[in-house]
Amino acid sequence: MSETYCRRAILLASTAISIAAATPALAQDNSSDIIVTARRIEERLQDVPISITVFSQETLTNNNVQSAKDLATYTPGLTTNNRYGADNTTWTIRGFTQEQRTTSTVGTYFADVVAPRGSGATQGGDGAGPGQLFDLQNVQVLKGPQGTLFGRNSTGGAVLLVPRKPTDRLEGYVEGSIGDYDMWRGQGVLNLPVMDTLRLRFGVDRSKRDGYLKNAGRIGAGPYGDAMGSVDYTALRLSAVADLTPDIENYTIASYSKSRSTGVIPKITKCYAANPCAQVAREAALDFFTVSNPLPDAQSVAEQWQLINTTTWQASDSLTIKNIAAYGEFRGITNIDLFGQYRPVVTPGTETTGNQVQPFALTHNIANGYTNAQSSFVEELQFQGRPGDGKLIWQAGLYLELNEPLGRSGVQTATFTPCSNLATFDCRPGDGGLTSLGRIAYSTTRTSYRGMAAYAQASYDISDKLKFTAGIRYTADRVRSNFQIVDIRLNPAPLGNYATCTNTPTFGAANTPSNPRRPIDQRFDMCFQDSTVKTSAPTWLIGLDYKPLDDVLLYAKWSRGYRQGGVAAFGADRLQNYKDETVDTYEVGAKTSWRGALPGNFNIAGFYNDFRNQQIQLGFQCNPVSLCTQTTSILNVGSSELYGFEAEVGVRPFQGFRIDAAYAYLKTRILAVEDATPAVVAAGLPFNDIRPPKVGDVIPNAMPHKVNVTASYTLPLPESIGKISVGGTFVYQSSVRVVTDAVVGSNNGVLPNAKYGNVNVNWQDVAGLPVDAGFFMTNITNERIYLHANDQQTNGFVSNIIGEPRMYGFRLKYRFGG
Repeated sequence: MSETYCRRAILLASTAISIAAATPALAQDNSSDIIVTARRIEERLQDVPISITVFSQETLTNNNVQSAKDLATYTPGLTTNNRYGADNTTWTIRGFTQEQRTTSTVGTYFADVVAPRGSGATQGGDGAGPGQLFDLQNVQVLKGPQGTLFGRNSTGGAVLLVPRKPTDRLEGYVEGSIGDYDMWRGQGVLNLPVMDTLRLRFGVDRSKRDGYLKNAGRIGAGPYGDAMGSVDYTALRLSAVADLTPDIENYTIASYSKSRSTGVIPKITKCYAANPCAQVAREAALDFFTVSNPLPDAQSVAEQWQLINTTTWQASDSLTIKNIAAYGEFRGITNIDLFGQYRPVVTPGTETTGNQVQPFALTHNIANGYTNAQSSFVEELQFQGRPGDGKLIWQAGLYLELNEPLGRSGVQTATFTPCSNLATFDCRPGDGGLTSLGRIAYSTTRTSYRGMAAYAQASYDISDKLKFTAGIRYTADRVRSNFQIVDIRLNPAPLGNYATCTNTPTFGAANTPSNPRRPIDQRFDMCFQDSTVKTSAPTWLIGLDYKPLDDVLLYAKWSRGYRQGGVAAFGADRLQNYKDETVDTYEVGAKTSWRGALPGNFNIAGFYNDFRNQQIQLGFQCNPVSLCTQTTSILNVGSSELYGFEAEVGVRPFQGFRIDAAYAYLKTRILAVEDATPAVVAAGLPFNDIRPPKVGDVIPNAMPHKVNVTASYTLPLPESIGKISVGGTFVYQSSVRVVTDAVVGSNNGVLPNAKYGNVNVNWQDVAGLPVDAGFFMTNITNERIYLHANDQQTNGFVSNIIGEPRMYGFRLKYRFGG
């Protein structure tokens, strides 16, 4: 038996032993009757053989959870990639992370429908943006591949946002919050039963907060404030349930959200050259939470709307037919400094415009366009059955997803080039790099996606304690991209400004008959390329679950996950296409709850992932650098293993007091790396300095250890006063590698560990009135939390995205009806 399979067997066996050892001490308890839809049907949480973390709306509200990053704080096994700020956050579950310009590894679903794609020049869309986490029934985080029952293929897992459905009661609430950094938030919900067969629900969430990163730059930060990291979003939702007949229900949701903020830029935290060190000194004189913005119109904008219609027909006692149709659009603008360098080319402190500050690299939406702009259409026909005596439960369906571009989207990226208005190329001409390189990349794309699938899954009760589940899905995907990369040079007279095609292997060397210099206003009509990638694969699930007691569930499963291939449009020429990746996940777990003197619950899951052909972003450059332009692309580079376990325990030592703890352990290792050199040579590319990950390396963004401990105490007070509770959460996150070091052995690509806490005080039914009040404080010890790293030691610095400092606020809510 190979070393890999021995390790897998040892891991699963040891986890099973620990589960078995814990089982005899357990007794029955019915306190954990949380209903979830993790398998597309309503089930009790403790009866679902899936590793899953669930948050109620009350939990989200009490802990002031407003964003994807906030949600990850409380979830073992879940982290986020925050390089492009809150509008463009992406999920990582159990180490399955999304590289730039690949599809998401974690599907985000709202009311059973996958979120609209972003799929533009930077990460964005895919449902993890602000304005989604209000008026929800719950949030369910499903860990591991969920490719049998859920639409968009993914290898990491799924996050389900379940909205509150209209009810037959006239009810609602109005809620307001205020806090430091001029934070304010207002929410309102009205549930309106129009008639016996028609129910409506309206909701609005409006939130605004100044940025937490002071701007030491002298040219401002753009239209949405001068401090970076601000919050400013509006979310609207309308839901309607119509009973068309006693057996047919029609459920429609219309949602809209728009976020407009200053965005987040990195802070230089280490310097190795005079200019970056001078910047560090200027910022240190102010405050740690200080950056220097070189982009006059910095901003992060995300606008999304979606219409979902679900028709459910109870055809018979044993057959339910459901049709889900949805259409949505996402548009985003990301104008930010990518690396945090701010180098005045005049006397520091006298700069007044952007063309007096040399950045390392800026990204900006194309003029009159978007960084991301995509539409999404989803159609799913689903059948659910429970024939005969109810021992068999089955589901089957057909799935279609079409994503089309909303015009041409893309970026204009300035490198070592000061600009007052990057959109109009009002930038300092090149002078050999002394104050300006005079170089801008103009990159646009129109990318469409098509996914089709058929699936079936069934569970059968072999006995009253043992159940067998099996499912299979076949998915076929197509990605088609039309793209261009134009190299724009800004020069003084007499040469002047011109444009050529960047991809010289396809178009020929610059300033040749096949790739001549052209005026920059001809960039709309040059350098176009087309590429199509088709991938398909079966995914499946085979599992057994056993219930020796009513509140003890033991399970084991084998699932296959798949993530489609695609086109990295702005990657290295002739290397834009990449293939699909697959994973086999083996998992065993237990879910338990008990009564007695110390009632509580204990859940544990151990897993092993055999990961193949993973999509990794590689850097391509030349030595010496004058031979080519540095770039990146996505390649499938080998195989890896990811294994670990997650454990959650909750106990109630005495009346009113509860403590919950969770620990997630993750170990990753690259087992084999495919040499990219043959592909480079075959494509006729000049790159001779390629730095793929090495065998034995960890997978980036795979956090080895994460601990969450939450305690709450409800004071023993009479009902006439109300219910007052005090709660707190401690979070420990181990150090984690997020990028490969530019200088081998420097560890600049590793984020340090983080320890921080949040507290909240909540008073429900104040003085017996339908009023709730609350206080919350996050990062109470004002820790310095690092979220991302840019290792540019070879260019004189290292920069990091810095998380929020200590923040606090107060909340007041009035409830009516019900």
